[in-house]
Amino acid sequence: MRLSSQFGKAAMGAAVLLLLAGCAGERDAGGAVVGTSERPASWTDLPVRTGARDVVHTDVDDRPHTVRITVRSLVRGSEKDMRGARVDEELKGTVPHYLTFEVTNTGPRTIPDPFMVDSDLVLMGTDWEDGQEAHLSGGRPGGADLPCANFPPETLAPGASYEVCVTYALPEGVGVLSVLHYAGGYHDETAAVAVWPVDGGVETVSAGLAEPGDVIPVRHGADEDGILELPATPVSVRRGNMADLKDTGLPLTEEERRGVPYYVSVTYTNTGTSDLYNDQSDRIRLLTRDGRQIPEKSHYFMDSEVPGCPSDWIFATVPTGDSVTQCSIHVVTGEGQKPFAVGFDQVDRAGLVAWRAEGL
Repeated sequence: MRLSSQFGKAAMGAAVLLLLAGCAGERDAGGAVVGTSERPASWTDLPVRTGARDVVHTDVDDRPHTVRITVRSLVRGSEKDMRGARVDEELKGTVPHYLTFEVTNTGPRTIPDPFMVDSDLVLMGTDWEDGQEAHLSGGRPGGADLPCANFPPETLAPGASYEVCVTYALPEGVGVLSVLHYAGGYHDETAAVAVWPVDGGVETVSAGLAEPGDVIPVRHGADEDGILELPATPVSVRRGNMADLKDTGLPLTEEERRGVPYYVSVTYTNTGTSDLYNDQSDRIRLLTRDGRQIPEKSHYFMDSEVPGCPSDWIFATVPTGDSVTQCSIHVVTGEGQKPFAVGFDQVDRAGLVAWRAEGL
């Protein structure tokens, strides 16, 4: 899960500018660094659905700015690109992906530090993990210039635009599901999300999903037994109605009130040596075809039962060897958005255990 902050954005942006200052190439009139070498034959154009999306960018002073982001291209580079570059050690061996897009200020105010706009962008891999934004400096083996060496302007006036390229690193063998822009930069908030799908990504993800009814051990943190592997399986995913939540006391944003609730039931078995507190549902994600991960809305706020999603398991415990079926509420927002899988966010392990959702 991506948990960025405005402070983190500012620090990251400053680091980007410092790193890019040493990149090879010549600067054009718009401030971008233009590489002088030919494109390597190992690079591959990915079929991202290009085009413009209107989004909201929030600056470090929490002021919203309307912005239009136009994705131009997405290119998979080569692991060799990382060898000659100055890059964090943990990114060695990963594969860089170069996303080129244009940013236009469509609002009435000047945007300070527009380089921070890209911190709300996510490159979602087919392993349900974000690509890590990589800040490269130096050059590729043989002295070739690096791609994605751009200098955004210091401010962006109303109506002004600039084009930028950002590098994301993915593990070898992982494809791209989509490019997403989360307003505010958080996966687990229901602010507006803009999506640029990559053709073939859904098919790759779907092929790796477990089937409904498959029992898979999921890693869960228990107070007394530490990390347990709990055998788990989804029981059902049901579409609800917003009227079901009217008198529950469940906190909903304005965007969520225009969304659709789904009720996900999952069965777990306690394999520990002591009673297990029922708090696994906060790790359940309802997954959309675009790569969005919809967390549960906490039952703890509810004052009444929700039809089709019983909550009598709250504050109960599961004895050793026993099983429990929990129901969690997930509100899907956005026109045309529809879930197609159920995921479990494991403790102390990257990636999701994910099952195909039937009947949706």
